[in-house]
Amino acid sequence: MHSCKGLKALCKHLQQAMDAGKSLQALLENPAAAERCRKRPACLAPGAVRTRSGGIYFQCKKLFPASGMQDAFTLQSEPQKPAQYHRAPAGAGGARPWLRDRLATLGRLYGKDGPLGGLRTRTPTPSGPAPLAAWNPPATLSPEPRMKEWWIQVGLLSVPLLAVYLHIPPPKLSPALHSWRASGRYFTYKTQNIFYRDSSGALGSSDIVVLLHGFPTSSYDWYKIWEGLTQRFHRVIALDFVGFGFSDKPRPHRYSIFEQANIVEGLLGHLGLRNQRINLLSHDYGDTVAQELLHRYEHNKTGCVLINSLCLSNGGIFPETHYPRFIQKILKDGGLLSPIITRLMNYYFFSRGLGAVFGPYTQPSAAEYWDMWTAIRTNDGNLVVDSILQYINQRKKHRDRWVGALTSTSVPLHLIYGPLDPVNPYPEFLQLYRKVLPMSTISVLDDHISHYPQLEDPMGFLNAYLNFINSF
Repeated sequence: MHSCKGLKALCKHLQQAMDAGKSLQALLENPAAAERCRKRPACLAPGAVRTRSGGIYFQCKKLFPASGMQDAFTLQSEPQKPAQYHRAPAGAGGARPWLRDRLATLGRLYGKDGPLGGLRTRTPTPSGPAPLAAWNPPATLSPEPRMKEWWIQVGLLSVPLLAVYLHIPPPKLSPALHSWRASGRYFTYKTQNIFYRDSSGALGSSDIVVLLHGFPTSSYDWYKIWEGLTQRFHRVIALDFVGFGFSDKPRPHRYSIFEQANIVEGLLGHLGLRNQRINLLSHDYGDTVAQELLHRYEHNKTGCVLINSLCLSNGGIFPETHYPRFIQKILKDGGLLSPIITRLMNYYFFSRGLGAVFGPYTQPSAAEYWDMWTAIRTNDGNLVVDSILQYINQRKKHRDRWVGALTSTSVPLHLIYGPLDPVNPYPEFLQLYRKVLPMSTISVLDDHISHYPQLEDPMGFLNAYLNFINSF
């Protein structure tokens, strides 16, 4: 009886070993099957893993069920080397001789000339095992194909990194910028919230000055001369145009100089100054807004601002002498490329680009750059820069209207000019200005002052402006 039980156990063991040999033979002779098994091996038990080099781990419980072992084995394929089966425990490598001997024994048993070789001619039954082919492992295995498309892996890694980058929150306000915003207010133009500052100044004066900032910054451009202006004027008012600073930055939106002029008129109406004479002090982008306000004043348009004087500074007054930066040209005419660039814009590229329009000896400090960048990033302002830049094309389209407003006005005009400006270069710009507007007075600052004179030379700028105001 014991002999019968031992014979049955032996037969069961041989049958299972025969099935395992057949599976191994199929993998060795069919590279496609081996590749499928590598990706999703049916023999993997729960907890089994694959090697990083692409090998396959087998559970011994599947490969040799009768053995009851739970160790993992791997089939490795290397060019010009025999296929090897060896134990691959965690943290260890190298073949195990006892396993090679066992597999060799199986090969001899089920080989063509082995004692069990005749079993390969056995006819399968519907529920029985398939015929066993002769197990003659090839001397070498074809190397496993490696993924040469490394850029796919880089792309997959870049997607989450880019998603995180695009959702980086804006920098926190510095104490100085926070104080600037806290001292201001908001009014509503249509559906948009517009930030402005309104400070009372000299008691003995009734004069009012309105400050119009440039691109791409904000009313914070005037902070260095703010106190000096309050000592001369009764009220000093500055605003952030829509799309700038702390004002709303809607998108999509058609930003235009005409809309910005409407906002200035709306602000003065909100403050009850519609019938008061106003002194305008403008810079860059604000110069063009001032020109539109001047045109409306000269033509008695409804709701116009009563302009007492106009002082311009380093703006693209004449399109023919205005040279936008390379990045500005790309953004305003880039089509589908522009939204991509605006989303990839960061502090490094911003500071490099803005620093190019400052003089070499008057560069902003790191804190000032961060304040400018923070004001732009507030309310996702970097995403509307390409839309705002259409003002360059508007200057060309409406040149006769806006230059004509300067040539035909009787309002006192003045220009404060930084001669190192690469956007409105010297002497080309200044020669044209003097030719077209001979009745205007001009203050040319030191040779090293560039596009932002109110920030680069605040005392020189303030003195030049006050001399102009006191001259009439």
